Amino acid sequence: MGTRLAFRSACSVLLTVLAVQIASSQDLVPRSAGVTQGEDAKVRPMPGCARLWRGELEVQRYVSLHPELQAVRRLSKAAAWNFHVGDTHSWWATNIVTNTEYLVPSTCRAVGLHAYYFVEDSLWQSGRVDQAAVDSMEAAFDLRSPADPQKGIFETDVETFGDPPDVDNDPRIIILILDIKDGYTPGSASYTAGYFFSINEYVDGSISGHRSNDGEIYYVDGYPGNLTTSDGLENAASTTAHEFQHMIHWAHDQNEITFINESCSEVASLVCGYPYTGQDLYTDAPDIALLAWSGTLADYSRAARWSLYLWNQFPNGYLKLLVDNKGAGITGINNALALYAPTTVRRFNDIFADWLVANVLNDASVDPRYAYTYSSSLTKAKGVSYITPNISSQSNVVSRLGSDYISFTAGESLNITFSSSSNLSVKAIETGPTGKRVLDVPLNAAMSEPAFGPTYPIITFVVLNLSQSTDGSYAYEATGTGGGVVELKWDDTEPTGYLRLSPLDTVCVTFDAVGGAMLDSVRVALRRAGVVRGGVWRYTGSPIPTPLGSPLAVPITASTTLTPPVVDPGGAYPYSTPYSNWCTIDLRSYNVATDQPFVVGFWLESDTSNDARVMTTLFNSSDAYHSFTYLHNPSGGVPGWYYLSGGGSDIYLYLIRAYVGVRDTSKPPPEPTVPLTMTLQQNYPNPFNSTTTIRYTVAVSGQVKLRVFDLLGRLVATLVEREESAGDRAVEWDGRTINGTVAASGVYFYRMECGNFQNTQKMILLR
Repeated sequence: MGTRLAFRSACSVLLTVLAVQIASSQDLVPRSAGVTQGEDAKVRPMPGCARLWRGELEVQRYVSLHPELQAVRRLSKAAAWNFHVGDTHSWWATNIVTNTEYLVPSTCRAVGLHAYYFVEDSLWQSGRVDQAAVDSMEAAFDLRSPADPQKGIFETDVETFGDPPDVDNDPRIIILILDIKDGYTPGSASYTAGYFFSINEYVDGSISGHRSNDGEIYYVDGYPGNLTTSDGLENAASTTAHEFQHMIHWAHDQNEITFINESCSEVASLVCGYPYTGQDLYTDAPDIALLAWSGTLADYSRAARWSLYLWNQFPNGYLKLLVDNKGAGITGINNALALYAPTTVRRFNDIFADWLVANVLNDASVDPRYAYTYSSSLTKAKGVSYITPNISSQSNVVSRLGSDYISFTAGESLNITFSSSSNLSVKAIETGPTGKRVLDVPLNAAMSEPAFGPTYPIITFVVLNLSQSTDGSYAYEATGTGGGVVELKWDDTEPTGYLRLSPLDTVCVTFDAVGGAMLDSVRVALRRAGVVRGGVWRYTGSPIPTPLGSPLAVPITASTTLTPPVVDPGGAYPYSTPYSNWCTIDLRSYNVATDQPFVVGFWLESDTSNDARVMTTLFNSSDAYHSFTYLHNPSGGVPGWYYLSGGGSDIYLYLIRAYVGVRDTSKPPPEPTVPLTMTLQQNYPNPFNSTTTIRYTVAVSGQVKLRVFDLLGRLVATLVEREESAGDRAVEWDGRTINGTVAASGVYFYRMECGNFQNTQKMILLR
């Protein structure tokens, strides 16, 4: 059941970019961006695929109507396979696009303790898979995993979830490494990294005529998945742990709901010591029905977090009881709990509420129920945040078996009332320098917390809905005293260097929404004296295709004129502590409300080594963490947004911080300042392949013309031709001509005329 989807290319999700570091007397920089994109791209495994789980449901329905299939499935094969290295065999595989079977000629390349390892012949001949890759897969499955050098994936999964099936009278399973037919072509957004399909557990042709291998088999992708690289092998091994759990689950409970089955497979990878990737897809948007399943990446992210908590809370065999229990969903969870701890009364409702608290608190010193024991870092659940306790009535709806998080991070003496006619519950997580605690909050009655501020400067309320079938509506309002400017940042260390990027590259940091507040200022750490230009945009919610939404404050300028520069050619590394070259940009005149997430970014306009550059620090993570980079010309790749890796398990964060203040509604907003200089900026992005934005400044009212010309000087498009008042402007060009046709790839010029002002810039259109 299920597949694992590995994401690649700048057009789908973020691809890790390797940065080869060199130490110098002045800084730590990447030798080059080193984008390993294209056919042999380095991938980060992202769990899940929405394709085959629907096919599994079809198999379940068919078998439920033909119970005789269960009785005869073991009779189809009387002897073990007994393959040897060098044996050839053609296996049935599923074309995931057409949902049809096709034969894969392959050769046995290894025989391990628990598996036969076959490789599609064409992959072997092309060099996409070699003996070293097969041996590494054998070692991971049969001998050792990152979690235990004495146990491979097979033994770890069996101990955790139960025994696998055996319909082919052979204790070894078949692992087939092949080019999975999933519609992938170079440049595609994604590819299927592997799958298990239970149709192979039934007699060939018995399920609506579909072909079967009459045995235990699962599939691992060898193109574009690259088992000749360390990351490709890690991806394949993690996929193996995931798919083997599906095989085990099928043997014990074929009718389990998809969420529980997938959650067990997701945690199987973690149990075996492989990374938890993409976890923020759940924690960034946690208000979703727990058991719902549509096959999205957010579903897999949520499923992994749920079973990780179960595994940590009940470490000695609970997941095996869960897999073996025939009850589905919550019934199975509670049945397994009754067997695991018959003397306790902790059941699903209690665990669900504790889990929602743990997703913010994660501190066993408060109560072990509110913590994970997982050794790696975990992202925290997010919601709306306020920097003032004075909040007028707000209304919301929380999904069935879902949750909302509401935080107060500034002010004192909080008084808050949650009102609801639904069967909701509210808990308060209070944190401060001297301690933390969790309180139950009454509905439809005021809660007063005088300790908010001095004792507990942060309070997060969890609104949770225990109903399995009905969403719940609620409202809340709060009063208190104080508030002020609050710093938003993701970095916690001093600079470790800067990135030697190219002209037209862009760096940015995304920030979460802060309710009832305005953007006060931005601070950015710069290397050397100089200037960088940028802006503030609404966050689109995803770095792909771009994190930059509608402009909120564009352009802005960060500059320093320190003499001598903080870092000069003879300077010393590491940098001074605390780092002194921070630039502050006052943004109060822009009146930017922070009720929605926003982005602060800066672009590079020259390749001069003495120019200012945004400093970076390293952060321990294998996933993106709020810092993104637009690479205009990545080596071996295509222009797009990436997150950059410092090698190993570290990624780069840009030292950009935002400061938000309480919105004062008693005063009219300040008038925006009138620009004094006529300007035409470089378009962004550039090059572009669909639309690009051109920003310009009108100093005094007048007739403005902004037109696009080709290399021969012929008019291609007229973007602006009208009277305009003084101010900053922006216009988009969608790459269409004055006749409405699509312009061809190439170099174009755009020219602005206003009074005596004339300026021309060059841009590149890539189709």
